[in-house]
Amino acid sequence: MNLRELKPSKSWVKNRSTYLGGSNCAAILGESNYSTPLQVYLKKKGILPPIENDPIMDFGHFFEDRLSAYFEQKTGFKTRRVNQPFSHPKFKFLKANIDRQVLAGKGLDSTAVLELKTTTSQRYKSFEGGIDRAWYLQVQHYLGITGYKRAFLQVYLRDTCEFLEPQIIDPNPELIEEMTEKLVNWWQKHMVEGIRPDPQNGEDALLLYPDAQDGRVVEASAEDQAYHEELIKVRQKINSLTFEKELLEAFLKNSIGAGERLVAGGRDLITWKNQETNRLDTKLLKQRYPALCKKFIKTTKTRRFLCH
Repeated sequence: MNLRELKPSKSWVKNRSTYLGGSNCAAILGESNYSTPLQVYLKKKGILPPIENDPIMDFGHFFEDRLSAYFEQKTGFKTRRVNQPFSHPKFKFLKANIDRQVLAGKGLDSTAVLELKTTTSQRYKSFEGGIDRAWYLQVQHYLGITGYKRAFLQVYLRDTCEFLEPQIIDPNPELIEEMTEKLVNWWQKHMVEGIRPDPQNGEDALLLYPDAQDGRVVEASAEDQAYHEELIKVRQKINSLTFEKELLEAFLKNSIGAGERLVAGGRDLITWKNQETNRLDTKLLKQRYPALCKKFIKTTKTRRFLCH
C-alpha cells in the first residue's frame, strides 16, 4: 500500500473546518507544544492551509492497522474501524474521530475507545505518567462524546521499533465537563462571533503581522508600557538564572574533569562525553566556489524583535 494513498481527501479536510475534534483540544486549552488557539482558528477559517501530511504522519496512518493488530494479539480483544465521527449529543460541532472501537466481549463489559499513537523513545521519556498531555486530553474528549466507560492507548516507538504495553484510560468526568465548557465557549466566541484569538507566541505574531511598514511608528499605550517594563524584569531574571546555570555546570564539569560520568551510588548524575558533529564550512565553500554558492543562495525575510 502506498503511503500517499492514505492522505485525507480534500472534502475530509474541508469538513474538519466545521467542527472541533480531539486533536484541537490541547491547542485550544493552551496545553499543546505544537499549536495555539490562534492557529486552530486560522486553519478553521481557511486563512491558513491545513497541515500537510509529512512522512511521520504518513507512517502513523500507514501503521494503524499493525498497531491495532498488535493490540488485539496482546489483549485478546477485537477492534473495529469507525468511518464516521461521533457527535456530542448537545453540541454538534464537537466531534470525535476515534481510531478504533474495542468491542465488548470476554473481559470487557462494554465498547471502548482505542487510540493509536507513534512517537520516539526520547519524547516518550518526557511524558509524565507515560502519556502525553495532549493525548490524554484527546482521549478524554473522545470518552465524553462517545459516552464509553474506558479507553485504551497503544503506543509504538518508531526509533526503537518497540510496542509498548497498552494503557487503560478511564473517564475523568470533572475534566470532561470543564473541557467541554471551554471548547463550547471558544467555538461561540471565535468561530460563531468571529472574534480572533490573541497571539500566544512569536510564531502567532508573525502569522498576523509578517511584514513591517517602513518608517511606521506606533505610540505605546499605558498597557504597552506596563508590558515593556514587565518584559525587562523577566529578561533580567532569565539572564541571572542563565549565569547561575552556567556557573553550576562549570563546577560539575570541573569535578568530572576528564571523566565521562559523575555518579552517586551507581546512579548517573551528569554525563560529559565526546561528541562529533559534521557541519558544512560555508565560509570555505564561498571562498572556493563563489559562483556555485550564488546559485543556491535563498533570501528570506522575517521581523527582528528588540527590546530597548
